[in-house]
Formats: sequence, C-alpha cells, structure tokens
Amino acid sequence: MNTSIQRILISMLLAGSATLTSANSAIKKQIEQEGFEFIQQIPAPTGMTGWVGHNNQHPGTVFIANDQKYYILGDLYNAKGDNLSVDLMNKHAKEAVLDNVWKTLEKATWIQDGQKNAPRIVYVFSDPNCPYCHKFWQQARPWVKSGKVQLRHIQVGVIREESRAQVATLLMSKDPAAVFTDMNVNKGKKRLKPENKIPQEIAKKIDFNQELMEKYGFFSTPSIVWRDSKGTFKSAQGMPKDLKEIFEK
Repeated sequence: MNTSIQRILISMLLAGSATLTSANSAIKKQIEQEGFEFIQQIPAPTGMTGWVGHNNQHPGTVFIANDQKYYILGDLYNAKGDNLSVDLMNKHAKEAVLDNVWKTLEKATWIQDGQKNAPRIVYVFSDPNCPYCHKFWQQARPWVKSGKVQLRHIQVGVIREESRAQVATLLMSKDPAAVFTDMNVNKGKKRLKPENKIPQEIAKKIDFNQELMEKYGFFSTPSIVWRDSKGTFKSAQGMPKDLKEIFEK
C-alpha cells in the first residue's frame, strides 16, 4: 500500500470510525441474515463503521451509518479514485475465505484414500472417465501407502454423458472405496455400469460436488486442492508435473 493511501486510512480512523454500538447492530444483524459474514472492523468515513467480510466466499466491505439510517455495501474510493477496500480485503478476508473454502470441501461427498490420520490432506475432483485421474491415483501410491498423505476424491461427472450415472453407481455401491480402488488399479479399463435411476439423495450429492468445482473455477480433472507445510492454501488443475510440490512441500 502506498504512503498516500496509508495516510488517508489513518486520517479516516482518527476522524472517528466508531466501534460497533447498539445503534448499528440491528443493520449488522440484517446484513448477516442476508449472508454476509463479518470478519474485521476497518477504518471508515466519519459517522460510519466499516467492516471487511464475505458473502458466500466473495470478499467485500460494508459501511454502516452510526445513526442506523443507512449502509453501503461495496468498495470505498477516495477522491483520487483509489480503491481503499482492496488492500483491506486482502489483509483481513483472504485467509478467512480460504478457511471457509476448506470447510466447504470437507462437506462435499468424497472417497477416502489413505489413512484418516495422515497429516497431509489433499482434495481431488475426479471423473470416472478421466485417464489423468487414474494416473494421478497410481503415482500417488508411495505417499499414500507411507501414511503421510490422504486423498479425498470428490467425484464429479463432467467428461462423458454417462459420467454422472457412473458416479452414482460408485457412491451407491456397498464399498465405494473398494470399487474406486479397483477402478484405478485397472486404469479405468473396467468401466462402471451407469445407474439408470439415480436417487434424489445421491443426485444432490453429485450436484453439490459439481457446483463446488464450478464455483472455484475448476474446469478440468483432476483438480487438486491442498495446504502446504506452512498451511498455505494451494490448488492445481490437470496432471501435476511435480507431485512432491503437493505431497511434501
């Protein structure tokens, strides 16, 4: 952040950005009910209280009038046209949003691959008809078998017309993990029989998985999400060239 913007933010803060009081708590609750999650209070124009947060994992800023008569949902600019919200969102909302993304991935329907107590957790969006998914599964075996890595395969049906019905067959099987392993051992040559009538409960799970894939901007399989040794959120699309980047670093 350049010096001029820093000076502006400091002057705004000193000008009287009030702490949250009962005067604007009613509006704050209303905004929360609309889906906005408040994260951090920030400097705001005189007579207002500013917040950084996110709505459905989309970062944003909110400025609430201390007299509770109005609020502004959106970015704040100064007279020079500088966006004062961007740096504040990056500082306060980025990690909170990524943490929320990670929790959302946990809620997806996935197939456990590896020991449940393995320290490195890797989420993989995969399709039964994806040859690169099978290749990734095979090349990951040394790390999975070592007990250091667990893969959580989020099944989607995006490659072929029958993919969705095959995912349903997999999820409806008595032992999805065993069926999934057999499929990958055979490099996908033993194709799953498509389920003709997909139960609503299974359909919802598949839809949720695919909605997540689309929401996070993934358009190919495998799409991979993990946290590195420092806890930094990472992602990749397609067959990775360096598996150590995902499993060790």
